[in-house]
Amino acid sequence: MSTFWDDLKGKLFQAKDEAGKIAKIALDKTTNAVDITKLNFAKSEAESKVNKLYAKIGEVIYQQYKNGEEFDGAIGEDLIEIDRFKEEAEDLKAQIAALKSTAPCPECGQQNDKSSEYCSKCGAKLTEDVEDEDAEEDVTVDVTSEE
Repeated sequence: MSTFWDDLKGKLFQAKDEAGKIAKIALDKTTNAVDITKLNFAKSEAESKVNKLYAKIGEVIYQQYKNGEEFDGAIGEDLIEIDRFKEEAEDLKAQIAALKSTAPCPECGQQNDKSSEYCSKCGAKLTEDVEDEDAEEDVTVDVTSEE
């Protein structure tokens, strides 16, 4: 009977050692996964910063182009494309506004419902009063008659 207990005790210690090894492997893999996630996040942040700097450089070059500086080759073609896409975006924006029955604020450009009197963003008056328009018009009536 003592050999049974000795065998059982040996197997329990062996199982404990194996469980410890499995727990260490799991901990190492978890730590590794956390480290990989942190590194991927840091890499994404660095790439995002690079893309923001590319965009900033592009905006500077585009402003130089708009100020009359000439660019040849692919950059020049891309700048012309930017103008075309900006114009297309404005046209699409106007189509969306028409479908939504909105109009831009004359002060800030915010789209507001056509029935609104004031801008929801800046508070500027959106509609001209009909009475004000009539008062501003100079109407001259010739009352002299020729006989």
